[in-house]
Amino acid sequence: MRSIYAFRSGKQVEGRIFAILIACLLLLGFPFEVAAQRTGSKTFIISGQVTDAQTKQPIPGVAIMLKASNVGVTTDSEGRYYLGVNDPDAILVVSFLGYKNVEEHIGNRTQIDFVLEMDSRSVEDVVVVGYGNQKKASVTGSLSLVEPEELAKVTTMSLANTLGGSMPGIITRQTSGEPGYDGAILNIRGMGTWGNANPLVLVDGVERDLNLVNTAEIESFSILKDASATAVYGTRGANGVILINTKKGQMGRPKITLRMEATQLHGLRFPDYVNGYEFATLMNEACTVGGVTLPWDDVALQKFKDGSDPYLYPNVDWTDAVLKKNTFQTMNNLSVSGGNETIRYYVNVGFSSQSGLFKEDPSFGYDTNSRAQRYNFRSNVDVNLAKNFSIELGLGEIVEDRTYPGTPANDIFMALKKYSPISSPIRNPDGSFGAGSTSYEWNNPYVLVTNSGFSKQFRSTTQGSLGAKWDLGTLITPGLSVQGRFSYDHYYYNEVTRNKQPETKKYLGPDPETGEDRYNVIKDETAMGYKIAGNTSNRAYYYEFQINYNRTFGRHTVGVMGLFNRRDYKDLTAGTTTLNLPYRRQGWAGRFTYDFDHRYLVEFNFGYTGSENFAPGKRYGFFPAVSAGWVLTGEKFWNIDFINHLKIRGSYGLAGNDNVGADRFFYLSTVDKNANGYPFGSGQVNQPGMAEAMMGAPNATWEVSHKTDVGLDLEMFNGAIRLQADYFYEYRDNILLKRAQIPDIMGAPWGNTPWANLGIVKNQGFDGMIEVSHTTSYGLYFALRGNVTFARNKIIEDDTAEALWSYQNTRGTRVGQPFGYVALGLFQSQEEIDSSPKQELGSYTVGDVKYKDINEDGVINAYDKVPIGYARTPEVMFGFGGTIAYKGFDLTVNFTGAGNTSTFFDSEGMWPFQLDYPGYNVVHEYFDNRFIPGGDSERNARAKYPVVHNGTSSNNYQASTLYQRDASYIKLKTAEIGYNFPKRIYAKMGLGGLRVFVNGNNLLCFDDLKVIDPESDYGTGGYPTQRALTLGIQATF
Repeated sequence: MRSIYAFRSGKQVEGRIFAILIACLLLLGFPFEVAAQRTGSKTFIISGQVTDAQTKQPIPGVAIMLKASNVGVTTDSEGRYYLGVNDPDAILVVSFLGYKNVEEHIGNRTQIDFVLEMDSRSVEDVVVVGYGNQKKASVTGSLSLVEPEELAKVTTMSLANTLGGSMPGIITRQTSGEPGYDGAILNIRGMGTWGNANPLVLVDGVERDLNLVNTAEIESFSILKDASATAVYGTRGANGVILINTKKGQMGRPKITLRMEATQLHGLRFPDYVNGYEFATLMNEACTVGGVTLPWDDVALQKFKDGSDPYLYPNVDWTDAVLKKNTFQTMNNLSVSGGNETIRYYVNVGFSSQSGLFKEDPSFGYDTNSRAQRYNFRSNVDVNLAKNFSIELGLGEIVEDRTYPGTPANDIFMALKKYSPISSPIRNPDGSFGAGSTSYEWNNPYVLVTNSGFSKQFRSTTQGSLGAKWDLGTLITPGLSVQGRFSYDHYYYNEVTRNKQPETKKYLGPDPETGEDRYNVIKDETAMGYKIAGNTSNRAYYYEFQINYNRTFGRHTVGVMGLFNRRDYKDLTAGTTTLNLPYRRQGWAGRFTYDFDHRYLVEFNFGYTGSENFAPGKRYGFFPAVSAGWVLTGEKFWNIDFINHLKIRGSYGLAGNDNVGADRFFYLSTVDKNANGYPFGSGQVNQPGMAEAMMGAPNATWEVSHKTDVGLDLEMFNGAIRLQADYFYEYRDNILLKRAQIPDIMGAPWGNTPWANLGIVKNQGFDGMIEVSHTTSYGLYFALRGNVTFARNKIIEDDTAEALWSYQNTRGTRVGQPFGYVALGLFQSQEEIDSSPKQELGSYTVGDVKYKDINEDGVINAYDKVPIGYARTPEVMFGFGGTIAYKGFDLTVNFTGAGNTSTFFDSEGMWPFQLDYPGYNVVHEYFDNRFIPGGDSERNARAKYPVVHNGTSSNNYQASTLYQRDASYIKLKTAEIGYNFPKRIYAKMGLGGLRVFVNGNNLLCFDDLKVIDPESDYGTGGYPTQRALTLGIQATF
């Protein structure tokens, strides 16, 4: 046992990370001191403070340099600086991103303060683009940015959960709140394919897992949306690209930042199931409809109601029995950064822990609750080995320890939907666990949560990278440079399960003669087992070489980039499938930019990439894109003073998607050596043989996305108002799908028809953002912001046969479009049944669902199914909010929402006794709004759900508008109140800064569902998403 669990000890992991941190700091020569160069002249000290002209607040990290030298310092957290100088005639140059540079002659002064003004012409200055950086003013592609500080206000261990509504172009949906598995599904500009629509995620230029990124480590976060921005990624660019750069060290003395957060989590919504008395009443009602004997008399019903006999007449709230109302999460980060002209460093260590909602049995010596713990370490070091040559070294380690019940969470929540409040008590009179008599009542939810054992998962991800840049400006020609990068990523996963089964029994009551309790054993006890359920490992190597040329000739600025990259992936897991074979992608990319007088902008990009998934001769594709921009505010005729920047831009190009979900080497046919044969011979025994298992697709290739984008960027009143808006149109063809129209005579194996590039989807819409900010003369700062994304797709071709009725064609509908019947309500009388079209969906009576006869043939059958509602992925996503700050206090509020999305209230919980009587639990949404036989006619006319039956009623349980709901919502995503202590307070503590804050996530939800979270995928409920209340502190040293 020790060999398996020894490396999982939390203390050992913490010790390992701490040792790495100390080693790195020692390696870097911590601490650093930035010293001025000294000559034989007398040296004196210049000091001062740098503040913002509008907010009057100090600005940390500002560079204070001696002109025409590399001597300088940066301001501390209070905007102060100290610089040794030996020449009073020297000039100080003060610069900081987004502000106007200032130069000041020293003279005989020893204290010089600076007040910096925002430079609206910078237009947020430099932004990250594909394989490089550009000034935002010269960007002609479509990209979205978000401040890392805003992401940190969402208290979650999964970065994807912070993105919804935070920027235009991205659509997210968080379907679960289970620790470790709560990452949101995300798409960029909607769904352009029914294949893999996940965007490419690059962390520090390397393909990595988005949800392993610690928000505290993020320096910049941008999303590339159109072809001019993503074409350079070739066959990986069609779904958009997310670029994340982690923090780098800044010049200055060591800066230590500690951030600690303690969070209480509360399940956002739990299904409200009926109690035992209500369920028993419903059983009687079902039997009345079915014309059979009632199972419970008034005496029994009273016992369910008053709890006088909890073993024979149980009334168990299973949600309360197995789920906690609240749980706990903590997130902590400690970072150190600093450096000088030669070397700069950033180091961060983090620890996060989230507990689940499952209750535990205190008698056990092991944990059965869901729990996810993560240890993060990241170090980035930049070294100038020479004036024109530098290297960068990045190291990351993410260690995860997870614990789960012996039963998966989805099975537990399924049991809650199937196990009624009267199925059994939690425990029988003899202390054994209760169980029901039917198969769906064998799984006592309390047993599944606390007594089915546990699962331990260990994950370790190592990320390393080495880069170098050589500026050849003085050796060959100004503006020329080359750079290279190598990265190594290793992932290891191990899972051990210890499952067991306690004895469960059905209590039958006391023996009439002896008085002894009687039981039926449902499941026998089994000892705790041991199984290595998973043991996988893989490695990825990435190589990149890049050459750049950027130069300005008068009013002409040109830029050229050429790049080669390759990624090798190796699955080290034991196995004999094609997935165990090494995998490679490689390609070339290029960019040419031209800027005339900062007014006319032209850019050409291309990616030429290959994938070995496709047949020889079809592995490489060329994906070009062109874009242009016109900065109107740079024209002489422009005379609207309050508009500081207005740029119109447009792009067109191609991008590909080779992550199509098909089998590895699917261009080859496969042969089954033990295929089912035919009976022949004297004994007519079936003789196995060889058969074609999968037909190869030698002509198959990647999806191609044809993208068009038109947009504008606008800034007014010196940056007080910023607006960005884009219209996009995507035509994606060559979508890979299984052939749907292969005749049987061809002999294709059933279910294994060949792949082909036949699918076509059109996707179009718009996205945009607006922000208004201002600081009053009294020092009050406020900002209002909003963003919206609308993306609607349409299937042009999916290789399906033409339907008999045109309204049943999938062509012309949306990707993921649900089909079903149009419900007209419930039959209120036999006369209404007799006068309505015949329904061939199962037997029905008064109180059952009435459907619309779409084709008006007098019969309701499969030909009356039509597209209903919207797909599950929202067509609309938006966010809005604001910030107010005054004298150290600040308040930030952010809302997010989604529209044009549908879900279903169906299956367990809403369909009582669906498979058998008396099974399955029932939610109050159904119970309170059902049709009651013989009930009040006015109430029944308002009833939303059909009458209950003592068995399956297939007529009522069809996919239809009766159970479909609008899943649109608006959520109060974040609200944070914070206070930054003044220097006179934190300086006494020996600190460089101190902030405390209270934060809330998912505080409110406005929607029409009420039963479940509108983002959930689990009918009447799965693992709920969380409402979070956080108390945090951040201190700098």
